[in-house]
Amino acid sequence: MIAAETQLLWMVECGFTQSQVVIMMKMEDILLSHKELLLIPMILVKERKKYVSPTENSVAWNQTCEEGLVQTYSGFVPEHTSDKLFEPVVAMRHEWIDIESIKYFVWVKSGDQRINLATSPTAHVSLQTLFPNIDMDTITDALNHDLNLVKAMMSSTLDLIKLSVNHRHVLTPSTLTFNWELDNSSMSVAVYETAHSHYCDWYRRQFSGMKHCHVDNPTMDENTRPSIRRALSSGHVQTDNPENTKPSTSCEYISDTSDETVSPSELATLATESFFGLSDDSNV
Repeated sequence: MIAAETQLLWMVECGFTQSQVVIMMKMEDILLSHKELLLIPMILVKERKKYVSPTENSVAWNQTCEEGLVQTYSGFVPEHTSDKLFEPVVAMRHEWIDIESIKYFVWVKSGDQRINLATSPTAHVSLQTLFPNIDMDTITDALNHDLNLVKAMMSSTLDLIKLSVNHRHVLTPSTLTFNWELDNSSMSVAVYETAHSHYCDWYRRQFSGMKHCHVDNPTMDENTRPSIRRALSSGHVQTDNPENTKPSTSCEYISDTSDETVSPSELATLATESFFGLSDDSNV
């Protein structure tokens, strides 16, 4: 029996708050060592404008001070209906995220040459949108076509491993169908989760560890202002009085120095397993 060489045939690239240029550079690095790649899907979610956190004494700031605790996801997000899947997410009169478009790119290997990421959309490169309009037929065809290429590679490899077995059944053409409407809804949930992550990150950086939050409210003196010292670990909010401790949603925080959510792991366990990037590249 002949040992088969391990090959990387399919790669999906994802990133958050990264430009298309940065993501393409990462894929180029992988292609240098894996010329055998047959398919590379890339999904970009482009923001209409760069996220900015609330300023001091804004409505969001003052309301957070008055509440004295971090809001759960269900308490934070506005009404989420089918006609508002990708509306700007506004809570406490602040815009936490605004999505302009969701684009899918798929590169398919042609012949013996490695995938060329610089290729414009042709027979080997597909570009479609999930938002604002669902136009994914070409992407569906590209994914099925590449799955057939993967099957052919699997059949050849299996033949090398065990010559006495006929592996032609593996070559049955792929006819996968994709529920892009469901994917669209799941992507929307991920966007709302990202907005809540922005809020949680802002709350931690601005209020965690502070004894009091000063609100320009003449009806409240220093003794009646709420304490907002919080321990946002292990999914709990702890007050100064242990008897008043209330559970709260755990917030995964990403950066102490930026208003952007940058780590893919923070959103990897959202309601969807879809891969996407929040792109600040205006030329996407």
